[in-house]
Amino acid sequence: RESWLDMRRGVITGTKAKTIKPPKRGNGVPQGIYELLAEHIAVAKDGEPERERGLRLENEALELTAKKYGLKLDTDPGMWFSDDMKLGVSPDSAEDSKNPTYAAEAKCLDSKNHLQGIINDWEAKKKPDYNPLNSLKISTSDFTDQVIQYFVINPNLDIVYFTLYDDRIALDNVMHYVIEVKREHVSEFVDGQELYERDAIKLVERMIQTLKEIK
Repeated sequence: RESWLDMRRGVITGTKAKTIKPPKRGNGVPQGIYELLAEHIAVAKDGEPERERGLRLENEALELTAKKYGLKLDTDPGMWFSDDMKLGVSPDSAEDSKNPTYAAEAKCLDSKNHLQGIINDWEAKKKPDYNPLNSLKISTSDFTDQVIQYFVINPNLDIVYFTLYDDRIALDNVMHYVIEVKREHVSEFVDGQELYERDAIKLVERMIQTLKEIK
C-alpha cells in the first residue's frame, strides 16, 4: 500500500481528476491544484495529527518570524482581556512588553493550504488595492476575525505578523512566510467586530435570565 500511495503522489489519477477540473464559473484555482502542487514539493504526511503537529511547530515558526524582523517575542503572553473582562484574545506571541505594539500568530497548515495561502498573498501584493486581510481566507478556513480580535482587545497594537510555516516544504524560501497585518488594514472593522461581540454577550445574558425564570 505504501508503494501504491507513493506512486500516486504528483500524478493526476481518476480520483484527483474532479478536484482539478476548472470551475464552470469564475477563474478561481481548484483546490486539487494546490494538493497536486504540495505532492510535488512537500514531504508526505507521516501520520501525526495536524493539531498536534501545529502545536509542536508553533514556537519554531515564531522564532523564525522573530529572527526575520528582529523582534523580541514573548511566546507565552497569556491572555489579553478588555477592561470589563468580557472580550479577550489568546495571542500566540507578542512583544515582550507591558504594552505590546506587535504580536505574531502562527499557523502550521496542511501543505496544500500553506502553499495556497502564500501564492494568493503573493499575487495579491501585485495589485494596487492590496489588503492583507483578504489573504487570511485560506481554503475553508477564514482567520480574518481572529486577527482583527488582536486589535479589538489591544488599542496599542500596530501590527500582527501572521505566520505560515510548514517544515515539510522542500523549497526553503516558502517554508516560512509572513503576512503583515497593520492597524490601518483593519481599522474600519474593529469597532464593528467589538459591537457584534458585545451584542452576542447581551443576548446570552438575556437567555440566561430567561432560563432562570422557567418553572
